[in-house]
Amino acid sequence: MLITIDLGNSCTKLGLFDGDLQIAFNCVHGVSDNFRSLIMSFIYKANLREDAIEKAILSCVVPRAYNDAFDALASIVGEENIIDINPFADYGIKLAIPNPEETGDDIIVMCSYAYNLYHRELMIVSMGTATVICHVNKRGEFRHCIIAPGFSKMAESLWKNAAQLPELELKYLDTYLSDNTIDAMSVGIYHGYIGMLTNLINGMRNEIGEKMYVIGCGGHGKMIEPHVRLFDEYDPDFVTKGLNFICQRYL
Repeated sequence: MLITIDLGNSCTKLGLFDGDLQIAFNCVHGVSDNFRSLIMSFIYKANLREDAIEKAILSCVVPRAYNDAFDALASIVGEENIIDINPFADYGIKLAIPNPEETGDDIIVMCSYAYNLYHRELMIVSMGTATVICHVNKRGEFRHCIIAPGFSKMAESLWKNAAQLPELELKYLDTYLSDNTIDAMSVGIYHGYIGMLTNLINGMRNEIGEKMYVIGCGGHGKMIEPHVRLFDEYDPDFVTKGLNFICQRYL
C-alpha cells in the first residue's frame, strides 16, 4: 500500500493506493502542525493499520513544512521507503528550461502524468493557491509556464484590503450587471478570474501555434470549470493520481 502526500500552500492532499486502485483521498485546508496525527487519522479512517502502508511519496512546495512531513512519514514507513520528487530524475519528460531545479514538485508531477497519459502537445492548468499554466510539447519537453494569482487569493485581496468590503461566500452570476455590494464582488471576482484565465490560455496557445489538449486541475477549479469551456478534461485530484503513477511506473 502506498500513501501519497501533496503538500501545498493552502491545503494538504492525501491519497492511499493499492496499485492503480485509489482506496482513499482527503484534502485538509492549511498546513498541519502535527503531520503524524494527520496521517494516522487518515489511515485509520480508511479502516487500515499503519503497518499496511509500505511506501510513501511526497510532493512539497512549502519548504518550512518539509522536514515535519518527512519525519512523520518516516515514523510510519521508514526513511528508506519515502520517495521525494527529484527535478533531475527521469519521469518521462524533460525539463527543457534554464533552471530546472526551480521547478515545483507539483508541476513536475502533473506534467509527467499528463504527458505519460497522452503523449501529445499539452497545456496543464492548475487552479490552487496560485494559478499555474504549463506547456509540455509533443516531444515531452516542459518548455513554458505562467504563474498568476489563484481564485481564492483574488477574493481575499478584496476583503482583506478594502475596509468596507465583507468576506463572503462567492456565487457565480451569469451577468456582468449588479446592483449591490455582494453581487458586485461576485461578478468582479468570478468574471475577472475567468477573463484572466481565458486570456492567459489563449495567449500561450496563440504564441506556441500548436493545437493543444488542455487539462484543468486543482481544487479551486471546481468553482470555475462548470462556467467555462476552456478544458478538454478536468480532474481535481490530478497531482495525487500523478504521484501514484510516478511511483508505479518509474520507481
